[in-house]
Amino acid sequence: MAPEGYRIRMMEPGEAERLRAIDAAAGRLLVEAGHVARADPPPLPDFVRFLLTHEVFVAQEKRGAPVGYAAAADLAALVGDPDAGGCYWLAALAVDPAHGRRGVGSALLQAVVRRAEWFFHRAVGLSTARALPIGEGFYAARRFVGVAEADLTPALLKRREMEWPSGAAPGSRAVMVRWL
Repeated sequence: MAPEGYRIRMMEPGEAERLRAIDAAAGRLLVEAGHVARADPPPLPDFVRFLLTHEVFVAQEKRGAPVGYAAAADLAALVGDPDAGGCYWLAALAVDPAHGRRGVGSALLQAVVRRAEWFFHRAVGLSTARALPIGEGFYAARRFVGVAEADLTPALLKRREMEWPSGAAPGSRAVMVRWL
């Protein structure tokens, strides 16, 4: 599943600082691409709390350090709505720019999709920046489809609002799903 020279595994204790650094580097790419978002991840204690509420997949150089991660969890648990079950939510996907464009992000995404299939979720969902090749275009190329505003369930709306970056214009964030 991982590109040559890399492997995908679950997060191990003690990796939060490295994953936070990856998140910061990937966030700066979004800002440079014109997306209004924070350039730095939250403080380490908040980031650790985020990681602990998700299943975290890590991309690692076979003989080196982590170079990317994806964090996902059941949507019902994230929004506190038992009726929102069946959707596995991708809350974060970040790759160190020094390892970009090598298939690492696609491999992390595939690990999330397989995990969702193994546990009989009906879909994988996410929210992402519209009109950026590393946002909506990246996921569309991997069989995710946009959900029209009128079709968003209360749980999807709530989750999108939770992820809306400060200062982002209305309509700048797409909700996408990949049916399994």
